[in-house]
Amino acid sequence: MDHDQFDFSNEAPLSPINVLVCDDESLFREILVSALDKEPMINIVGAAATGLEAVELSKQTEPDVVLMDIELGNGPNGIVTASDIKNAFPETGIVVLSSHRDKEFLASFLDKETSGWSFLLKQGISDIHSLARAIESAAAGQVTMDPTVMNDLFPRQRSVLERLTHDQMEALMFISSGYTDAAISEELKIDENLIEPLLQTIYSDLHIEESESVDQRVQATLLYLQETAQVSS
Repeated sequence: MDHDQFDFSNEAPLSPINVLVCDDESLFREILVSALDKEPMINIVGAAATGLEAVELSKQTEPDVVLMDIELGNGPNGIVTASDIKNAFPETGIVVLSSHRDKEFLASFLDKETSGWSFLLKQGISDIHSLARAIESAAAGQVTMDPTVMNDLFPRQRSVLERLTHDQMEALMFISSGYTDAAISEELKIDENLIEPLLQTIYSDLHIEESESVDQRVQATLLYLQETAQVSS
């Protein structure tokens, strides 16, 4: 998969995203498949009820993104399954759905500093478009968190995040929640042309350099998550 086909600066990718859905609740799984299948830029390539089935289907279909529930009943849970798929197919994006804030998942992925994953609370999905945005973000190699989880995170004492201004911190939280430049512009009520210069000041103040392997947005998001307090229960 070529991440360049997903232009994160725009609202939609340039070609359909192949998505594999994994959820052990048959009704919820069917609802996800049915709803996402109506999205013009998403192509459902399979649906799995267990982690083992998801791994096998990933080998067969090579999806761009796997939509993964954490609690999968018997067998490996979504965290183990997502890690196995990511290890086997590093460029496959992972969107994890959870009914609660899961510290184990965050620790697992932060330790590896891997890109191309999103974490969403099931109850936080207001409509199918927010889920589609997370899928597009993961396909583009970005790292995004559910805004509700982001609101529970606070910088540690003597964190490097203390270098940032209020506007910079707000912008960092928005990119960590998967917002595009246009969406950040709307939230901060400033011209969209000013967003990229604002982000560049964040990267500079946090000493985040350009890298061919890891996008600066991803580096900034991972640093934010690493420098904040644990998610509250």
